Amino acid sequence: MGMNPLIESGVNSIWTSYRDQMESVEVKLRELLTGIVPLASEMTSYIVSGGGKRLRPLLMVISSRLSDAEGPDPILLAAVVEMIHTATLLHDDVVDNADVRRGKRAAHQRWGNQSAILVGDFLYANSLWLAMGLHSHEINDSLTLACKKMSEGEILELFLDGNLDATEEQYYNVAACKTATLTASTCRLGGVLGGVSDEEKNALDSFGYFVGMAFQVADDALDYMASEEKLGKTLGRDLAEGKMTLPLIHCLSKASEPSRARIVSKIGSGLVKNGDLEEVLQLMRETGSIDYSLSRAREFTRKAQESLSCFPDSLPKQHLLSLSEFVISRET
Repeated sequence: MGMNPLIESGVNSIWTSYRDQMESVEVKLRELLTGIVPLASEMTSYIVSGGGKRLRPLLMVISSRLSDAEGPDPILLAAVVEMIHTATLLHDDVVDNADVRRGKRAAHQRWGNQSAILVGDFLYANSLWLAMGLHSHEINDSLTLACKKMSEGEILELFLDGNLDATEEQYYNVAACKTATLTASTCRLGGVLGGVSDEEKNALDSFGYFVGMAFQVADDALDYMASEEKLGKTLGRDLAEGKMTLPLIHCLSKASEPSRARIVSKIGSGLVKNGDLEEVLQLMRETGSIDYSLSRAREFTRKAQESLSCFPDSLPKQHLLSLSEFVISRET
């Protein structure tokens, strides 16, 4: 399934409004990657050049514009948050033993697990060191807390996956740590750079948090609506390895005992055939688990939009509201 043309057009229009800043972020990323350890530079460039949505840098740039921040600092911090995000991708792919990232071989498949983990660690540390150059306790505090929570999320996810009694709350906790804390910090920092009030900084933080939650929940739900080829490869492996995302957790909680037992026998089995996958998808349709997950994502989006009510209407505010819609509509 491709992106809805109206949504794609809207996002391209937003990106075009910040074209100069986003191109400056790409330049800054390349610049930062030339002055570091060669292996780290090579591996990070490999991932960054694979594209990606650049959602966090765009949120940083727009939040800074909304807050009337000026100068080069928003560009530097946009590059920093993208490097932090890249660190989590390196770690995640090792933990999940992923084969592909953004259409290319996963970095650990090319350079090995040890290199991928060490470069991920370096990116975390280097990103925080770069941010410290701005000499702002508030910036340091927000970013270090985000990195702490993201590391917690990586650990919590180990205990979530394969846990057939996993709850919705546990899933949300992992999503909050791994995804929402960085988007929250990203938006908050735009307000810090612009020197807005505490109320407005907290509003941007809440907006980023709920956008991050909506993004993760929608992403996990949309996995079950992907093309047949992607379903067979990615989702089949996720089920075989016992990856507990919201649609599966909801389905297990709502299915009849015999149906639940059949799914449980496949989860973590190490092998899920296409026929098994179809059976799971059919059961998810019966329990309404995909629709339920998307409705939860929409609820997070609504909360994100409400968070910005203290800001007067403006073009940057409209762009943030539109982006919050994009994160739950990008594949449907």
